[in-house]
Amino acid sequence: MAEDTDVTMADAPPPAPQEEEMVLPMVDEKLLEDVKSMGFPELRARKALMAGSKNVESALDWLLSHENDKDIDEPIKKVPKGQTLASSGPAPVAKSIKCVETGRLFRNAMEAQAYAERTGRTQFEETTEVKKPLTEEEKKQKVAELKALAAQRRAEREGLEKVEDIDREKKRREQGQESIKTKEQLAKAQRLREIDRIKREKAAEKKERERLRAEIAKDKAERRARGGRLAGKLGVDGYNPSIDQNDDRRNDACPTTDEPAPAPAPPKKVDLPPSEQVDKAISTIQKYKTAGDGGTCLKTLGAYLRNAINKGDQDEKYRKIPLDNAAFKKRVSGLVGGIALLKAVGFVKSETHLELPLAARDANRALLEETLAKLEKAHAAYVAGAC
Repeated sequence: MAEDTDVTMADAPPPAPQEEEMVLPMVDEKLLEDVKSMGFPELRARKALMAGSKNVESALDWLLSHENDKDIDEPIKKVPKGQTLASSGPAPVAKSIKCVETGRLFRNAMEAQAYAERTGRTQFEETTEVKKPLTEEEKKQKVAELKALAAQRRAEREGLEKVEDIDREKKRREQGQESIKTKEQLAKAQRLREIDRIKREKAAEKKERERLRAEIAKDKAERRARGGRLAGKLGVDGYNPSIDQNDDRRNDACPTTDEPAPAPAPPKKVDLPPSEQVDKAISTIQKYKTAGDGGTCLKTLGAYLRNAINKGDQDEKYRKIPLDNAAFKKRVSGLVGGIALLKAVGFVKSETHLELPLAARDANRALLEETLAKLEKAHAAYVAGAC
């Protein structure tokens, strides 16, 4: 019986190997959500990150340049769990940096940077080649070169600081002189205004005295002509002809009131046509030159409009922009003119979103396409430095 049992266990088939769990390649999930929030499908956004995009801007560039690829919407091939890319096997590890123009190898980025500053080379890449270790003589030479480079940079920095100190002192003195000059000009202008006011007051007093003398002379002549009686009335305001003294009848003919006159109505704000509002917003955005913020805003607005025009029928998310989205706040709403342009083409602002209703999109399709063309042209001009 024991022999039969041993034979049966030996002849039993081996256990079936367990199948590996297949998953999509790993990407930065937070960055994936930021790209999806701009209206792109998850499939395309994931492909952009798999292509090497490290931030929202590089992902946006990749999506815009590959949106017409035939295989852009094909499913992503799954890989065994734990791998980051669809290809099998471990990824090669860069062991040095290579100058593309000369083929010279460097152990680290510091060596490559020092070589680039010394020779003006700009094309470098990572490579799996290993640079041979330096000899003692080469090490001493490298140390001497680094010390000389550090001393040169220190001297340049100190010289630059001295020049900047001199420039700041010159500007401070010039500003002080300009301030004194401005104060003197203001005081002189004030004195001239005061002299002119005194002259005008004296001229007005002289004119009034002459008028009173003329009225008195006229009154005297009339008295002599009428035997001491006047046909008119001389008051504090000068000579006036006789008028009816009946106050009631005079007030009926010329009613008066102590009520203040109504304040003039404020001028009505004239709304520009949508196309002119778009032009004004683009012109305002192009003025943001720091860190290329204006160009980034123009490119992002173009992506929003393109999604709303081409994909607005598929899903309402292509026509909605969350106001609390970090990328939107940094790229669009933080710049004057960004939200104004979206409103001009039909987007409606709520407490949480900017939404382009489907009816408004269809009604304003010509305006949307015209605005998209203007944004692309403005972005090209911005990049070329022509605005």
